[in-house]
Amino acid sequence: MITVRSVPADDADAHRLWKAQERDLAERYDEPDLELETEFPTLVGSWVGYRDDGAPVASIVARWSPYAETAPGDVELKRLWVEPGHRGHGHSRVMLGAAEAAARKAGATRLILETGTGQPEAIALYESAGWIPMAPYGEYSHEPESRCYAKPLPTRVLVINGTVGAGKTTVSSAVQDLLGEQGAHCGFIDADALCQAVPAPESDRYQQELLFDSLSAVAGVFRARGYGLMVIPRVVEDALDRGRYERAFASADAGAAEVTIVRVVAPQDIRLERVAAREPEGYWRDWATARTVELDDVLEELDLDDAVIDNSGDRNRLEVAAEVVDRIGW
Repeated sequence: MITVRSVPADDADAHRLWKAQERDLAERYDEPDLELETEFPTLVGSWVGYRDDGAPVASIVARWSPYAETAPGDVELKRLWVEPGHRGHGHSRVMLGAAEAAARKAGATRLILETGTGQPEAIALYESAGWIPMAPYGEYSHEPESRCYAKPLPTRVLVINGTVGAGKTTVSSAVQDLLGEQGAHCGFIDADALCQAVPAPESDRYQQELLFDSLSAVAGVFRARGYGLMVIPRVVEDALDRGRYERAFASADAGAAEVTIVRVVAPQDIRLERVAAREPEGYWRDWATARTVELDDVLEELDLDDAVIDNSGDRNRLEVAAEVVDRIGW
């Protein structure tokens, strides 16, 4: 086994491994002067795999693709290398897994990479791991020995659930802000705004059908522009809604979306204060005042959430968002 550690792009262990990789490729392709790039301006992450005794034996790099002909959500893997004496133990798959996990957190919609006919073991690895051949790209476009592969990643959807006044929209917006500061590709949709239409059907007073039709219509637009993470504030009081989100954000290449539901909660007195501040008078204040109590009991009994986070007001919105992101592994 190896221990994988995230390292900076100028890490000495990584660069020693990269030099060994260059020597190997120079011999395989009969290019004695071969030098590969060592700077990655669109870096997502760089990792080194260490043996139990601390010796570095494997590396990999992930970056947002710099090539115009690739998609906005493409993360390219580079510098996958395992020292010859340590092959055959699954280290390459471990390194691929680390890079894929980071790309998913960054909101990638697809992984891509390039290898060549002089590396049959690499080709066998990617094909056995489910990677799909793709058209050569970038400087590899006219290289007859190049072979390029892709692995689509499903869209990941976070639905922030909660009763009226719990802070769904505020926390959702903060999650997007936090992920954006980390460089992730993340979209935000105010679900309530997609179903503001009157009159509502008697059989669907909260316009759920309109909501999911609308989400299905825009989901592909977000994905095509490279947003692999989506954050949506919306009450979830139907066990079938998870599947509806999975289908709404499904893609032809990666299948159903991965949906996580997090409920934010706050004491009733705090929720009522928020309602009063938001709805000064009239019908909507009366409705929200009654609804926050009713709905809180409903959501607690349904228990449809993957996590429940306190949003009682003693922390700022970014602190609550950070707990959400940490709890769900984003």
